[in-house]
Amino acid sequence: MTLPVLRDYRAETINMSCKRCDRHGVYDRKALVKKLGAAIEFVELRRILAIGCDRRGTDGCEASFPCLLTANILIEAPYER
Repeated sequence: MTLPVLRDYRAETINMSCKRCDRHGVYDRKALVKKLGAAIEFVELRRILAIGCDRRGTDGCEASFPCLLTANILIEAPYER
């Protein structure tokens, strides 16, 4: 299973939030595609949008995209038996 990229999500806005540091934001999907490309993975997008956070890019980062859960887009590969 491949990681989701911007082209996989079609809504107009993308919301990101972090429970740990209480950061949140709503971003225009078209603007992100124009700036970063439709092939950028949400994992990389999370690193970019979390700039300025001390936990960015570490296991302590809890930034997530609740909009992906609503759209049933998986971030992690399913558990394989």
